[in-house]
This record gives sequence, structure tokens and C-alpha cells, in this order.
Amino acid sequence: MNDTTFQIDAHGVELFCALRDEAIAHALGASERAFPEVYARFGPRGRAACAEDLGFHLDFLQPALETGEISPFLAYLGWLVQVLSSRGVPHRSIERSLDDLSEFFVGHLGEHGPPVGAALAAGRAALQQGIVAPTYDRPCPAPLDEAIPYAGVALQGRREDAIALLEGALEREQSLPQVAVHVIQPAMYEVGRLWQDNSVSAAQEQLATALSQTWMARARARAMAAPDNGLRALFSCMARNHHTLGLRMVADAFELDGWTTHNLGADTSLDALIAKVRDIQPHLVGLSASLPQHLRGLREAVAGLRARLGDQCPRIVVGGLVFNQFPQLASWAGAESLGADAITAAAAALQMHRRR
Repeated sequence: MNDTTFQIDAHGVELFCALRDEAIAHALGASERAFPEVYARFGPRGRAACAEDLGFHLDFLQPALETGEISPFLAYLGWLVQVLSSRGVPHRSIERSLDDLSEFFVGHLGEHGPPVGAALAAGRAALQQGIVAPTYDRPCPAPLDEAIPYAGVALQGRREDAIALLEGALEREQSLPQVAVHVIQPAMYEVGRLWQDNSVSAAQEQLATALSQTWMARARARAMAAPDNGLRALFSCMARNHHTLGLRMVADAFELDGWTTHNLGADTSLDALIAKVRDIQPHLVGLSASLPQHLRGLREAVAGLRARLGDQCPRIVVGGLVFNQFPQLASWAGAESLGADAITAAAAALQMHRRR
């Protein structure tokens, strides 16, 4: 839903961001007083996780305050309820955190406080009515037969069985991007769904991810790329983003279409990204965000690229799970989206540059 009731102007957003740390500290202290049994159970690690979740609240709230589009914030809350409930954290703690953040911002933002309070109140009302949590597999490329079996064996660390499934699909499809998009991507969405339900551990998820990355690197070494099309692309995850599997899929798809690609991988600083842009002068920069906490850093990177490169700034595109579920966030980030998977993105980028 788009509603100007929730919008504040640029100055209000600036104040909202400046108060971020103070707001988190306020809500965290209130939560500790309200739920001492939870903090006694989870200890310092639980306190740190709560502070992180409060930051995620604000990461998804900010786009709503700038655009009036609150649906991504509400969907994020639905996801968080499922994640925390499956781990024994009471549902009411999320509602309380929204109340505490509202109290803080209404008291500190002056005329900008009521819209922030209204957005947080809308989140609380949606929680009370029941929000259907967004799932990792919407949208999802049509899975090949190997996708779900691959998820199962990868989670178990059955390396030979996993490789056999991927190699069988590759022999039939004769395309690394097809296998990546239609086997590995749906499989990892299934892994993410199981993690969301607390059915698998973070270590199992990391094992499946590492196995997928290793196989993709070996398969790429054997794949034949199209002739050089004269175009250059630079891909990266920004600081604190270590989710690089999707980025790898996109970089491979571009490279096999004839692009010269440079993949900086995880946790890249803005200075390093800009230095590489100046070095190779790419036609396109692709940045990835998988989780709510990646949004703020990515948006700052886009703004930094434009401010420091000016007319020399290349086209900037964004992708990843967050943008697949909430495509309207691409324009909020100051960039554009080329599609929800590597094959679609590579085809769209090539067509776009051919039209030029």
C-alpha cells in the first residue's frame, strides 16, 4: 500500500538516520526490562541479536518513510515473526519493539515523528492481524528435477551425490547458467526456507552454499564462452555482505554471453569499488543485496558511485533476494533491476546495450 501518511521529507529522513543508534539503544533497553527471562535465556548473544534485529526494522522502515510504500516493511515483519517464533522468541517482543521505537521517534523527531509513529503502528496492527511470511521461493525459476534432491544431499554434505546430480543436469542442459538458475537457485531457496523454519542450522546452510560455489567454479572452467562482445561488467557485494552465490551466478552468465567480467565478491568497500571502476571503466556495475541489513550499505554505495564518478559513472543495476521479493526497492536504491535470475539479467543487459 502506498500512503503519504507514512512519508517524511529529506530533512526528516536525515534526522531519522542520525538518531538510528540512539533509537536502537532505547528500544533494546526497554526490551531487556520487558522480557528479562528471554535475555537470561539467550545471554549476551541474544542481546546482540536483538540489537541487530532492531537495526533491520529501521533498514526496512526507511524506504517506507521515503516513498510511502509500506508493504516491504510489513512483509519483513512477517518473515521475522516466523524466524524468531521458530527459535522460541515470543511474538509479543516484536510488537513491543515497534512500540518502543515509535515512542522514541515521536518524542525526538518533532513534526516528522507522527508519520514514523504511524508506519510503526501499521506494522504492529499487521502483526496482530497475522502476516503471511514471505517465502524464499517466490519468485523462483522453474526447478529442474534435480533441484530438491540436490538441496537434500547438499545439506547432508554428501558431496559425491550432490556433484552427480549437478553433472547429470549439466550433461542434459549443456548450459552452466541453466543448471545454476534451475537447480542450484531453487535448491538454495529451499535451504533458506528450512533455515527460516529452524529446520536446518546455519552451518548446514553454509555447507550447501560452499559445495555449490565449488562446483560452479569447476564447471565454469570447462564452459565455452561466446565471443567477446566488447562489453565490461563489474560485480560486487558491498561491506558486510558475504552472500555471494547469486552474484557468482550472474557474473558467470554475463561472462558466458561474451562480457568481460570482474567479480569483487564479498564485503567490498566503496573505495575499493570506485578504484576498480576507474581502473577497468565498465559499462555496467552490478551490486547484490540478499538480506535487510544489506540495503542501507548498497544504497550508500550507489549514491557514492554517482557522487564521486559524476558523468563517468556507469550504469548501476541491483539484484538479490531482497530485490526479487520487493522490486520497487531498486528505484529507492537509485538503481535498476534487470530481472530475478542470472539468465534473465544477462539477456536484458545485452539487449539494452545492443539497443544503444
